[in-house]
Amino acid sequence: MDIFDIARIAGVSRKTVQRVLNDSEQVKPETRDRIRKIMEEHHYQPNVSARRLVKKKTHTIGLFIIQDPSKYRIYSDDLFYSVVIGAMINACSERGYNMLVNMTDLNDASPVLKLYREKSIDAGIIISWSNVQSIVDQITSAGFFVGVFDQNNVSRRTSSVPMPVLLNEESAMEATNHFIGLGHQEIGIVTGDEDNPAAMERLSGYQKAMEAAGIPLNQEYIYKGKFIEESGRDAINHWMGQGSLPTAIVCSNDRIAFGALKAINKANLNVPDDVSLIGFDNLLLTEYTSPALTTMHVPRVEMAVALVERMIQRIEVRPYEKMSPFQATLVKRDSCSQKNK
Repeated sequence: MDIFDIARIAGVSRKTVQRVLNDSEQVKPETRDRIRKIMEEHHYQPNVSARRLVKKKTHTIGLFIIQDPSKYRIYSDDLFYSVVIGAMINACSERGYNMLVNMTDLNDASPVLKLYREKSIDAGIIISWSNVQSIVDQITSAGFFVGVFDQNNVSRRTSSVPMPVLLNEESAMEATNHFIGLGHQEIGIVTGDEDNPAAMERLSGYQKAMEAAGIPLNQEYIYKGKFIEESGRDAINHWMGQGSLPTAIVCSNDRIAFGALKAINKANLNVPDDVSLIGFDNLLLTEYTSPALTTMHVPRVEMAVALVERMIQRIEVRPYEKMSPFQATLVKRDSCSQKNK
């Protein structure tokens, strides 16, 4: 039983049956009902591939992993994006879409544009640790849909490029206020890369929380680092060398916290009795450090799913609301204690 058989039995043209399959309003209700009844009686299952061709949709979203050769690679060294990638693939599958994964160099957008031009995908999503504004501009100027997972990967945020937004400043304020609530005043922070907006927003949140609590800002307690483990180690060694080790430290991501934890242990000090630590991201490994790391949970799964939903709504030309901002939440474990406990 195929579409021609259905058309013959219903006494209509093949195009009329196709319109019914595509939910077209050009078919009279009584004709539509008759055709659907015939389909049910004959257990007709439409050819999904053929329907996609008729609709000129692939029901496929591209996932573009944009690598910078000068930095570590997401697919081999990353602890953050694995959860994001899995959540996106699963969200697509649950909504009847496929996800086509493509890895390309930051300096060469041609493989990405080729997928669009060959109509292999309906839209794309970019994940990267680098600024991808030039690639986004190339895609949008060609008239294609693209979304970006990380707000820090673009220089300009526009409504035409969906992306989840994390409230970094407010999240860092929550982390700092947790230490203040525990009685700490000598609170330090290890920042991420200065050219990364998230790092500066988290630093601002720390500063605002300290100022709101009436605690004087000590520039010695601000260590400018990068989002890497070595920055946590270097910050601890720097503070100890200066004789100014804080009693509590806000780490701008979990990798920094891992480095700080190792350096503190190597110095024969104890976490949390001598120094309390809070990380940021809630990577899986934070549950298994010794002690287990208190951290700010970034809702990566929820952000990934929300982005997939917005992209599908755009593909299907359905109305959608702007994504509400996301905020990290404190996950209390064993790396924080009361001051002078």
